[in-house]
Amino acid sequence: MFLFNRFLRLTIIRFVLSSLVTIVLVVGCATIAHSQLPSLPTAARNDPRKPPSNVTRIGEYEVANVYSPLDRKFLFEVVSPTIFNRENPPEKSLPVEVRAEEISQRLQRVTKRAIYTNQNAIISITTLNNHPILQLQDDKTARPLRLLTVTEPDADYYGKPVEILAEEWRKELQTEVERIDKLFTSKVLLKRTGEALQIILGLLLGSGILWFLRRILVKKQKLLQTYHQEPINTVEQTAIKGTEEVITDTQPTQFSEEEAEVIARYKSRLLAIIHKKFNIERQQGIYSFLLWLVFWTFILMWYVGITIIIYHVPFLMRWSTYAIATPLALLTLWFFISLAIKISKSLIDSLIRAWVIHPSLSLSETQRITLRTATVSGALKGLATVVFITLGILWSLGLFDVPTNSILAGGAVIGIAISLGSQNLIKDLVNGCLILMEDQFAVGDVIQIGDKSGLVENLNLRVTQLRNAEGQLITIPNSNIVNVCNLTRLWSRVDFSIIVAYESDPKQVLDVLRKVSQQFYSKPEWRARLLEPPEVLGIDDISHIGMLVRVWIKTAPMEQWSVGREFRLLVRQAFEENNIRIGKP
Repeated sequence: MFLFNRFLRLTIIRFVLSSLVTIVLVVGCATIAHSQLPSLPTAARNDPRKPPSNVTRIGEYEVANVYSPLDRKFLFEVVSPTIFNRENPPEKSLPVEVRAEEISQRLQRVTKRAIYTNQNAIISITTLNNHPILQLQDDKTARPLRLLTVTEPDADYYGKPVEILAEEWRKELQTEVERIDKLFTSKVLLKRTGEALQIILGLLLGSGILWFLRRILVKKQKLLQTYHQEPINTVEQTAIKGTEEVITDTQPTQFSEEEAEVIARYKSRLLAIIHKKFNIERQQGIYSFLLWLVFWTFILMWYVGITIIIYHVPFLMRWSTYAIATPLALLTLWFFISLAIKISKSLIDSLIRAWVIHPSLSLSETQRITLRTATVSGALKGLATVVFITLGILWSLGLFDVPTNSILAGGAVIGIAISLGSQNLIKDLVNGCLILMEDQFAVGDVIQIGDKSGLVENLNLRVTQLRNAEGQLITIPNSNIVNVCNLTRLWSRVDFSIIVAYESDPKQVLDVLRKVSQQFYSKPEWRARLLEPPEVLGIDDISHIGMLVRVWIKTAPMEQWSVGREFRLLVRQAFEENNIRIGKP
C-alpha cells in the first residue's frame, strides 16, 4: 500500500510538472510590451543599413504594421521616409518601427481606460499644423488622448488624400475601441471567465483519464516483463541439458547423424527462444510507444486548452499571437525529435533482430551474437539519442534567434579542450567500438591480454572486466588492449604433448594414444564436447630426454580444460597398463 501511494504521488507530481511546463511554454515565451518607447532594434545595430525584420523598405518609404493591443490583430500600416543609416538618423526623423510602436502603446492606454470606465470612447479627427490627428475622448477625461497623425507619406503610400485616409483609419480605430469596450464589460468578462473555468475542469478530467490509462499501460508492461520474459541464459542451459540427454541415449554407431540432428534441434530451440525474446521486446516497445502517445496527448491537450483560454479571456488576449508562434514551434519540433528517437530505436532493434536470427549463422555464432546484442544495441541507441537531442537543442535555439554558428564554434573549441584533457577516455571509447564491431571477444569468452587472462564478465565501450582462476576481477581499459588471445572463439583445442622414454617402442606409443583417443571419443558423456576425433600427430621431437609425442583435441568453446584433464588421466592409465615410461632429465 505504501508503494502504491508513493507511485500515485510521483505520477501526480509528474503530470503537474508537465502542465506547468506547457503553461510556461505558452505564456513565458511571449514578449510583453513595455510602456516606454523602444530603442532601435538590435538588427539595425548589427547592420545599420538594413531595416529591422518588422519593417519593409519600399524605395523612399519604410512600412510597419500597427496591431491591436488587445490580441495583436492587424489594423493598418504606417509609413515613414526611409532611414538608410539607423545609427545616425536625420534630424526630426522618426523610424517607422518606433512610430508604429508608439501608436500601439497609445492604443494600450485605450485598453486600460476600457477596464476602469464603462463610458464609450469616441475617435475623432482634429487638425494640428495642417495635419489630421486621430484622438480618443470620453466623458471621464477632459483632455482627449492623441493616437496618431496622418502624414503625407501615409497618403502617398495608400494613394489617397489625407482626409479620406484619416477617415478610414478613424472608422478602423472606432471599431476596435468599441470591440475593446464590449469585451471588458462585466457581463462578457464573467461569461468568458466561466467558460475558461469549464475548459480547465475539462483539462483536469482529461488529465485524470490519461493518468489512469498510463497507469494501466505501466502495469501491463511490468507484468509482461515479470511473468512472461524468460532469461535466455536459463533457456540455453535447459537446451544444453536436453542435448546431452539425447547424446547419452544415442547408440555409438549413430553418432554422426545423431550429432547433426541434435545440433539442428538445439539451434532450432535457441532460435525459437530468441524469437520469443524479441516478441516480448516488441510488445514492450509497443507499450512504450503508447506511453509516449499518452504523454504527448497530455501535452497537446493542455496546449490547446490554454491557447483557447488565452484567445477567450480579454485580459489574456494580448498573448494570443505568441501562443501559436514559438511554443507551437517548440512543441512540434520536440514531438518530431522524440518520434525520430523512437523510430531510430525501433530500426536498431530490427537490425539487431535480423543480425541475430540470420539462418546462415552457425549455432556458436548465434550464441555469441546474442551475448553482444545488449552492448551493441545500447551503444547505437545512445548515439542516436545524443545526435537527435543535440539537433533539437540547436534548432530550438534557432527559434529564439540565438546564433547557433557561434555556439557550434564555441562548442568545437570546448570539445577540443575536453578531448585534449581526456585523450585516454576517447581512446577507450574508440577501441571499445572497434572491439564490438570486429567481434574480437564477447561476454563469456576466455581471453588473455598481456599477462592477464580470465573469463570476460563485463564489456562496455570503456573497460573490459575479466575474472581469473583465483576469482579476482581484473578491469582493463580498452585503450590498453592491443593484442588479444581469444581461447574460446567458436572452438577450442587441447594441445596435449608428452615426453616418453627413448627406449620405448614408438609404434606401440602411437598405437596406445590412438586407442585411447578412439575410446575417449566414443564415450557419450564426452562426445558432445568434442567437435572431431582427437588427432595423434606423431613424434615432434627426439632428444636425450626422450621422444615428444603430440595429440590435438578440438573441443567446443570452454571445454578444453575439462577435456584435457580427462584425456591426461586416460593416457596415464593406458601407459601404466602397457608399461610405457615417460622421459627423464
